[in-house]
Parts: sequence; structure tokens; C-alpha cells
Amino acid sequence: MQDTFNADLIDLKASVSDEQELFDLVGTRVIEKGFANLGYISGLEKRELSYPTGLKFPEIPMALPHVDPKYIKKPFIYVIRNDKLIDVKQMGDSADMKSSNFLFLGLKDGSKQPKLLAEIMAAFQNKQFVSAFREADTNEAMYNLLSNKFAG
Repeated sequence: MQDTFNADLIDLKASVSDEQELFDLVGTRVIEKGFANLGYISGLEKRELSYPTGLKFPEIPMALPHVDPKYIKKPFIYVIRNDKLIDVKQMGDSADMKSSNFLFLGLKDGSKQPKLLAEIMAAFQNKQFVSAFREADTNEAMYNLLSNKFAG
């Protein structure tokens, strides 16, 4: 999973006002860099409407937007931190929540998704990891934290 992180796919200083702008920003970047194909943004929007991805962990709210594997060219995880909270829907019950931290999961092999989600959920329930995640303020620091945490 380590190779799904890429220092070019980390943005800790995003400034968007809503989920739509966020999807457009991330989608444009992953398409331009050759990680996803043109249907990616609409795929994200449709999937998020049906299957919201917001999660309220004890220490941090987070969302894990993802799409059907047919939109992915090369596996990736895009890490983005927005400068303010934006409205998202909670996974499971679609309740309103807010988050400024997002991991966009671009997986080609859908069978790997449950394991990856379980690992991410375990990590974000760990106070020390969340603290390190919050403190990572450069792309390099974030890349090192995540690629070491999710190595293998």
C-alpha cells in the first residue's frame, strides 16, 4: 500500500468552500497527473451522494471519498487538508458533519478496499497517530508519516 502514497498527491494548504470545489480540485489534479481518467469527478459526485464517506473519529473528523475502480488508472491516496471545515455527509446514516481533512482513495483493485479502510480507521482511532497527522505540516512530513504507517 506504501506505493499508493505520492508526495505530489498531498495538499495541506487547500482553500475551497465546499465539497464540490474540493472534488473539482482533487479530480483535476489526479486526472492531469495520470492517476485517474476523465469520468473521475462525476464518479466521485455520484458515489458520494449514494455512499457518503465522512467519519467522526474520537480525535478528528475525516472523509474518505472514493470511486468505482473503472475511473482509476494508477492506484493512489490523495491527502488534502482544507483551511476551513466544509460540509460533508457521514458514512452510514448520511448525517451532516464537517471536516477539513480528506483522504481520496483511488483503488484499482476493489477487493483491497475493505482492508485499506480498516487500516485507516484503526490509525485514526489512535491518539498518537492523529496527533502526528495534525502536526505534519509539509508534504514530505505527511508522506513519511503515512507511507511508514501504511507500509506493506
